[in-house]
Amino acid sequence: MISVLIMANGDTEGLGATLAALVPGVAAAVVREAIIIDCGEDRDAARVAEAVGASLVRAGDGEAGWRAGVHEARGPWLMLLKAGDVPTANWIAVMERFLRREGGQTTGLWLGGSCIVPLGRLRHVAQGLFGRAPLGPRMLLSKAHVVAGHRRPMMLPALPVAFEAAG
Repeated sequence: MISVLIMANGDTEGLGATLAALVPGVAAAVVREAIIIDCGEDRDAARVAEAVGASLVRAGDGEAGWRAGVHEARGPWLMLLKAGDVPTANWIAVMERFLRREGGQTTGLWLGGSCIVPLGRLRHVAQGLFGRAPLGPRMLLSKAHVVAGHRRPMMLPALPVAFEAAG
């Protein structure tokens, strides 16, 4: 099962849309838990977390926030999203196939498209060439790999999960 980490960044409306899109994944036993990462003292994020039964982690944004969420997660796989990421309808079937097939060989995947590296991911590729590539949204990672401190591969394969704009 997957622990979903959501970076809230003060976007309560986007957070609600992301959480709503995860409900079918909970019903399908794909999603184990949701962990909301709040970079400040956002009362709305705390209210949303309480209302939906999600964990709330207060931490810095970026790498520090993701790492705090990883520490809280209980599932063997981590899906990293930012508030407003809304996976389209096929995501549950894609994740079910992945979880059935996974034999421990994969350390991580990009969510959202082909293996061609989009411009937004070039920073991750460049940092991977010169050291540890950072954690970021729209990744599916092995918790054991992240916790062990292994260097995340700079080129991750992609799962065909598309995202819609929230709202």
